[in-house]
Amino acid sequence: MPAAPSTGRLVAAVTLLAGLGLAACDADEGGPEGPDDGDRTTAAAAVLHEPATTWELRADTVLPGGRFAPLAPAGDDEVPQPGGVVVGDVLVAAITDQGKGDDGAAASLLVGVSAAGKVLWKGEDYGGCWTPDHAALYCTRGNALVRVNAETGGSGAGAEVTVAPGSTPVLDDGVLYVVVTPAGADETAYPPPFAVAALDATTLKSVWPGGPAGAAELAGFGSGSPALDLSGDDVSVAAWKETPSGQPDATQFELDRASGKVLGSTPLGKGSFLERPWTVRRGFGNDKLEVLLGDEVLLQLEGQPWDTQDQRLTTTEGRVGVGATLYDVTTGKAVWERADLGDDLAGWRWTADRKQVAVTGFDAKAGKMQTTYLDAESGKTLWSGPGTDVAPTETPDAFVQVASDYATSWVVQALDRTSGEVAWEKDVSAIGKEGYDDGVSPGGPYVSPSAVWLVGASTIVGFTGFPA
Repeated sequence: MPAAPSTGRLVAAVTLLAGLGLAACDADEGGPEGPDDGDRTTAAAAVLHEPATTWELRADTVLPGGRFAPLAPAGDDEVPQPGGVVVGDVLVAAITDQGKGDDGAAASLLVGVSAAGKVLWKGEDYGGCWTPDHAALYCTRGNALVRVNAETGGSGAGAEVTVAPGSTPVLDDGVLYVVVTPAGADETAYPPPFAVAALDATTLKSVWPGGPAGAAELAGFGSGSPALDLSGDDVSVAAWKETPSGQPDATQFELDRASGKVLGSTPLGKGSFLERPWTVRRGFGNDKLEVLLGDEVLLQLEGQPWDTQDQRLTTTEGRVGVGATLYDVTTGKAVWERADLGDDLAGWRWTADRKQVAVTGFDAKAGKMQTTYLDAESGKTLWSGPGTDVAPTETPDAFVQVASDYATSWVVQALDRTSGEVAWEKDVSAIGKEGYDDGVSPGGPYVSPSAVWLVGASTIVGFTGFPA
């Protein structure tokens, strides 16, 4: 189906957890507090100062024989990787005892861990969980979607909706928009049937008078990835149908924000998705790219588009990066080119704020990864420093990453994003080696207002005591 560009770690985006449930531990039960309306920025520790305290939490001290587990189901060909998600100043993680439940799946436990390494709560019966803003946590419980207090594990009654597999709820102006499986839908149908629900972010009551909308108009379509776009006046829904060629044919539906009524639809074509105001079309193998405005083709390119943090290939100003060149969509001309920065094996990506471009490759002389950061406007080199093949976690003034040779050495580093200077680094090789034989890499780093975490196969290591 039409999909957004491949990305590195989505630092401030929605994060999926799976297969879990709750019981308070050393914390008072209670329902979650409501989110603030309006824009929200994620607070981050002053990570350019060295942490005063390092702590560790072993999974087997919480669950006998336990190991940290993925927060999202691994694909059939994927090695399960441990992970976590930060909500406020709490890290939410999953632990499995490697045993099998009645359904044949590994038994899992969801835990909330404080910045100081204390287990605040743990639980068992929840399904998928998401945080759209690092301030609120939403989880499935049976056939309901509930809001969970990340500090206590408490939750309310929630909404009787079934979140569609693989979808990601989107929070916008106090409303949680969710791709759902319609009640009574054939679960064996392909593409899987879907509709869209709009829920009050605090109460989870339906904003739309008729409940989930669009089921009839979307019948026979599968949901795109991502499915929802809230950047316009209406709710845009990406959908697709299969074609004999195997390349999905995309259609964009528009729903009224106030009522959920389907206002209309626009065919986009094979391998296409909408990035307002443009339509982007990808070829097989991601080797061809077209950018259109309506029916007019503005740009035709060959090569690998740059990875992004927000799932848009194009910027809102009309820039798109392909290969070693940044293009202006509106003129079809190159803005700048840096062919000197490596061959086709170099990885190009935008930073989350789109102010810098990172180019990562292997430095054969040094025998390690190297990343060069460029000014996005001019293409000029800002600095070069330690690199990884995974995008670092970004804060307003730092990049936090794990530099590794993926065999013997793993080091957490905090880099000044202006100068590239390594502010501090901590050897976490013991954590990295925990899963090395099984092909498991540590999850993170995760950053909260007062801590940095790394999740290994058996151990979470935390760094705290940063200046206020």
